[in-house]
Amino acid sequence: MSTSLPSIAVRNVARNGRRSFITLAAVLLGVTAVIVLRGISDGFVRLMEDEVVQGRTGALQIHRKGFVDSVEALPLEPNMPYDDEMRERIRSVPGVTGITGHIQFSGLVSNGVSQTMFVGRALDMKTEKQAVPRSGFDVRVGGEELTEADYTHGIFGAELIKSFGAVTQTAKKKALAENAPGAQALVEQVTLSSTSPKGRSNSFDVSIKGLSDSNLPFENKRVATVPLALAQDLLGMQGRVTEYAVAVDNLENLERIAAELRTKLGPEYEVHTWQELQPFVRDVIVRLKVVLGFVSAVLGIIIVTGIINVMLMSVFERVREIGTMLAVGVRRRQVLTLFLTEAAFLGLLGSLGGAAIGSALVALLASKGIPMKSLGSGVESLLRPELHAPFMLGTLAFATLGAVLAASYPAWRASRMQPVDALRSV
Repeated sequence: MSTSLPSIAVRNVARNGRRSFITLAAVLLGVTAVIVLRGISDGFVRLMEDEVVQGRTGALQIHRKGFVDSVEALPLEPNMPYDDEMRERIRSVPGVTGITGHIQFSGLVSNGVSQTMFVGRALDMKTEKQAVPRSGFDVRVGGEELTEADYTHGIFGAELIKSFGAVTQTAKKKALAENAPGAQALVEQVTLSSTSPKGRSNSFDVSIKGLSDSNLPFENKRVATVPLALAQDLLGMQGRVTEYAVAVDNLENLERIAAELRTKLGPEYEVHTWQELQPFVRDVIVRLKVVLGFVSAVLGIIIVTGIINVMLMSVFERVREIGTMLAVGVRRRQVLTLFLTEAAFLGLLGSLGGAAIGSALVALLASKGIPMKSLGSGVESLLRPELHAPFMLGTLAFATLGAVLAASYPAWRASRMQPVDALRSV
């Protein structure tokens, strides 16, 4: 009997199509929902990570000790040398793939009539794309990104420029070409003023090359992004930066690379991962995973409950069959194994079907992309759901094991029946 249990289980599953269909549908729909939900969630997490890591901070940042603790004041004094020796020390750590330098500063911006505070970001356009590949992704259509050839040009927060009634160079050229009323009076240049670490004031006229757009609730909307050389001249910081942004070969190696950089650079420098630099985004990802886990657990409970009900129905419908099996010498453990095998077969079949349908839906969505506003900008990005093999295998194993566990009580009930009582049942 034991050698034919699998074939008997398959036959019993096929014999009652309605009952088996209900169980299969519960498992299949549950697994499909979990896989699609996880695919979209992972795609959203990847989109957020890409926009922060590849569009803003880089995977890691290096500062002088104490800089991050006082970053709200945008201090210039804890700065660092920006030279080949420092870059080589950083690049010598395995896994580092790109390095660039930034200066974070503040000052006043004026259009000749009024002025206001601004927060400055200075980027080395020669190496920026090596460490922050999507830098400039939030520049509005109608403007242009900074290039290596720029010096007295800048990208300004849209709200900052709107408050001055100014426009980009491109917008003014277009207005002049169309002979728009008031085109000649449009302001396409502002004056940036700031103070060096030693207290010396300086100012530069900067042309508005593009506008950046940010929707992040914690991000300053009055940001001015300028070439590193201009900021160094404005601040008297030639050959210096306030931070290094670093790209890595794989984000899974982030903590190892950060630890090795701390050892390589010594206690006078601090190395921070993007999660430490962007706690809001990190917390959003953590909460998203918690919610996903809760939803998956609810779906799992629904699947298990459905299987328990169906298997109990199966026991009640097959009382005489169970009694006959026990009467002809089939052992109780064999009856238990038979019902568990049926449940395992249904669970495996349903989870395979759900995995196939879920993977197909995720692949379809990934190929087309889901349009959505980028995290932190008005620019539209495509969210592309993605799946990972370990999760798929884990889902298959969980669904199959869940089906077996759900059938444990009904199977135990069946194996405990008394043959005489079962045979008397109508």
